Amino acid sequence: MKVQEENVYQVTKKILSKLKAQEELASGKAALAALRHSIGKPLGKSPAVCSILLENMPETFLSKNGIETRAERAIYAALQLYAIQKQGRRGKEENDTVKNIGEALRKIREDAGQEAMDRRFVLMLSATSFDDLLYRLRQLMKLAKGKNALPIDIAVLANDLFFYLMGAEERVCLRWAEAYYQIEKKKEDK
Repeated sequence: MKVQEENVYQVTKKILSKLKAQEELASGKAALAALRHSIGKPLGKSPAVCSILLENMPETFLSKNGIETRAERAIYAALQLYAIQKQGRRGKEENDTVKNIGEALRKIREDAGQEAMDRRFVLMLSATSFDDLLYRLRQLMKLAKGKNALPIDIAVLANDLFFYLMGAEERVCLRWAEAYYQIEKKKEDK
């Protein structure tokens, strides 16, 4: 019987559970700081982050030629966004999360000004490269954190980023847009 390979979601979940277990320790705080400091740098230029990521990745995710794999890149980017999301929130329970960035932003859309929020969201969806997408995601993640939006499920985000890198950017963006523009039904309608 063949053992099922781990996927990006599962690997990210495993790394997150290790980070969460250490979050009150100096090593956990240092790991989150290292992830924030690594933003905009390739994984190979962020040695403090390498152990966090690479010791938890299956061999099939690792580069054979020194160029980051899509899985490495997606998980690395998602963990950087997690470090932004966690900044200033250490020790707070996060039992409730939303499944994608569109849902988190929808919940703060009215507080932040609908037109301005819509403009930022459309800019993110129209990103012309993965790096551009990450730049806009970081901006929106900081905005969501500032508005006390529910935290995003980072393992789901890592999976979305992986599929974005695999060429399914239209599908990922459509799911985010569906969650963002979905009109919440009134309780009477339920």
